[in-house]
Amino acid sequence: MAKIRINGELFDFDRDYKPMSEALALEKTLGTTYGQWESDLSNGSARAIAGLIWVVWRRNGREVDFADIESGAVDVNLAGFGAEDEPVDPTTGPAPTGPSPSTGTGTSGRSRKSSI
Repeated sequence: MAKIRINGELFDFDRDYKPMSEALALEKTLGTTYGQWESDLSNGSARAIAGLIWVVWRRNGREVDFADIESGAVDVNLAGFGAEDEPVDPTTGPAPTGPSPSTGTGTSGRSRKSSI
């Protein structure tokens, strides 16, 4: 589950959940195909981003007319928009690679094992 930041507020958003009804509503609202919307979104289209914001809000119970986003009646600050990475659980997350940040530059590497 991702966190999407809109105007500084965080919303849950499951990127893997793609209901047909939502895709059809998005196509109708934006006047484009779902596949083109996904392509436009990955290319940074402002209209596609507005569509994503509209979907995120809908999934989180905020019924906002897309026309209000488009016209600016509902203000969206792109500087306040983005995805937030979920924190990694240190007990189950990936193991760190390289030296720890507290390891000094004068610390030598591992010594070779003795063959004796």
